[in-house]
Formats: sequence, structure tokens, C-alpha cells
Amino acid sequence: MSEPRGRQLLPGQTSRVHVYDVESRTSRLVFESSTLLVEAPNVLPDGTLVLNGDGDLWLLRPGGRVLDETALVRVPMPGVPEINNDHVLDPSGNSVVVSARDGDLYRVPVPAGGAAATLTDVTTALPVVRKFYLHGIAPDGETLAAIVGERTEEGVWTTDVALVDPATGDPTFLTRDAYPDDGVAFAGEMLVWNSERFTPGTAQLVALWPGATDPVRITNDDRVNWFPHVSPDGAHLLYLSYEPGVQGHPADHRVELRLLPGSLVRGARIAVQPETLVTLDGGQGTVNVPPWSPDSRWFAYCDYPVAP
Repeated sequence: MSEPRGRQLLPGQTSRVHVYDVESRTSRLVFESSTLLVEAPNVLPDGTLVLNGDGDLWLLRPGGRVLDETALVRVPMPGVPEINNDHVLDPSGNSVVVSARDGDLYRVPVPAGGAAATLTDVTTALPVVRKFYLHGIAPDGETLAAIVGERTEEGVWTTDVALVDPATGDPTFLTRDAYPDDGVAFAGEMLVWNSERFTPGTAQLVALWPGATDPVRITNDDRVNWFPHVSPDGAHLLYLSYEPGVQGHPADHRVELRLLPGSLVRGARIAVQPETLVTLDGGQGTVNVPPWSPDSRWFAYCDYPVAP
């Protein structure tokens, strides 16, 4: 019997996708399944959602009713191994770059799918075990923002921020230290991610400005804050927030989707409390990658409630 691909639903659990309208502060359920767990929505220019599930890439076109797994359209990716939930839409809207379980990055045409281009080669790092986890693509499409996980011969695992040239697959590391980093994404010319640099053991959001070498802290509270996503118009900073003390970004926790002004990323000195938009059952898979619509009016997210 073959091993299941990707995350699987727990007994009594449902996988759901919602879209959240920022102006009205309302959420709408668009997808629900008790058989297939989907994760990490991206949004195509026409509003179609890109999701992963069962190790594959799927398209979902939200409609006027709640859809189920029969509405999903699989994207053919011949030659691409099982993928995880780190996939990002190219700014052209014509491809998605996916992170595969073998550690490499692949460019997949969308919406039709087809032969994928391999962008990296983790074997060049041997004997160090290397894996790329993509979270962002520059607005001009010329640079990828990725977390590079590496395990040394001594068994030490690190996660650092790197910019990757998609033409060569070569990473340029921006961090090389003992502090875990994750979720690096572009905000215009700037970068945002979550790091334990300032509070070891508790992830907080940070930003790196063009030309700088040291990130600056954005959030400063006792919650565990992950996966920052600045809206395309720069107005909003959306992120995932766990309860204090949570380690990593596990699945199946009570979490919040929070909003801050995007100007904080650009260095605005304002005292503002984050706004909690949604409290939900999720974490891993909820908003791992950029979920904003191109017009910045709404975003998509996933949750995973379990029946009582």
C-alpha cells in the first residue's frame, strides 16, 4: 500500500476555504470538503484560487455557492514530485513556482499546466542536505524569496532567508545564524518574514529595507506571529498569530488572522494595535503563502474545524 500524499484530514475534520472582504470585514465560505485537505491559497488575476492538496496543485473558481472537491481542477505537472504548501504565483500570472518534497523549486504553467521547469538543484550542496521553501517572488519576477533549510553532516538543521536567481538556482543568503526564519515574502522592494532573532523561541515579524543588512522588528508582543503578507497596494499587513508559547507553525491550533497597517513595513512610527479579523481552527496551511487578490480588496484563507 502506498503512503498518502500530503496532509490528511483527521477523523471528523473538514477542510474549508474562505474569502475575506477587507472593506466590509466579512468572510464568505466558498469551499468545504470532508475528503480532501487543501491548503495555502494563491489568487490568479481572474480570481481563481490556487491550492495544494494530496501533493498536487489544484484550481478552484469561487462561485455563488459553497463548492466541494468535485469543483477542483488538477493542474498537470508531469515530472514534478509531491509538492508542499509553499507555492507562489508569478507576477505575470502565467505560472506558479512550487516547492517539492525533494527540496527543489519548479515553475509550473497555469492554468493549463504542463511541463515544468526545474529552477534549483539541491544536490549541489551535498553533503549538506538542502531544501528550498518558496514564499515570495519579486514584482518583476526576477528574484525568488525562499527559506533555505539545511542539515549539516553533524545533524544541525538551520532555516535562513535567501534570494534565489531563477535562471541559475543559486541562493544569496541574507541570514546565516542560529535564529529560525520563515515565511519570507516581498513587499514591493522590501522583504518581510518571521524570525526568532529578537525573541528566541517566539517568532515575530521583521522587515528588511533595500540596502540594509539587519532586519527591523515589526511586531512586539507575547503571541507567536507567522507568515506576513503585505497587500499588493501596500496598505495592509496580514499575518497568522498563534497563542503564546507555541513552537513552530503547527496545524490544528486555535489561531487568529490579524491586520496591521502596511506602512509599518516601510518604517512608519505609529502606535497601533493589530486588528483580529478572524479566529479559526488552523495554522499550518491557513495562509502560508501570499493569499491576496490582485486588487487588494480581499484575501483567501483555509481552516480545518473538527466536528464535536
